[in-house]
Amino acid sequence: MPFGDPKYPVVNPSPDVDQTIRSLRTSDYLLATAMTGGSWAYGYIFGKPTRMACASTAMALGMTAAGMAMLQNGMQRLMGYKENAREVKMYGAWPVQPEIRPNTPGGRYPVATGLYSPSVAPPVDWRNYN
Repeated sequence: MPFGDPKYPVVNPSPDVDQTIRSLRTSDYLLATAMTGGSWAYGYIFGKPTRMACASTAMALGMTAAGMAMLQNGMQRLMGYKENAREVKMYGAWPVQPEIRPNTPGGRYPVATGLYSPSVAPPVDWRNYN
C-alpha cells in the first residue's frame, strides 16, 4: 500500500483476512471467476500435447492470482484507497481519520514534501538509534 493519505474514509487501517473476505463484493467474485476461467482457457488453447493437464495447472495458477487480487481490492476498500461507501455504511468509519492534505507537487519534478499524515506513517523516533 502507498504511504499516502487515503482518498476515502478509512474503515479499518489494518484489516485482517477474515474481515476482508466478509466485505467482498459481487464484482470481486466476478473478477475471480473471469481470471480463473480465462486462465483455464489459456492453458487449454496453448497446451497442445496435454491440453487438460496444462489447463488444470493454468487454472490453479489463475485461481491463486484471483484470490490475491480479491484480497487486495477488499483491503484497499477497507483502508480507504478505493471507493468504499458500501463498507462505511456496513461497518462504520474508523474513529481516527487521517487528515487529507491537497496534493500539490512541484510541476515536472515533484519534491518529497511528506504528503502523508502522522496517523498513516508516524514519524521515526531517532532517539533509539545511536
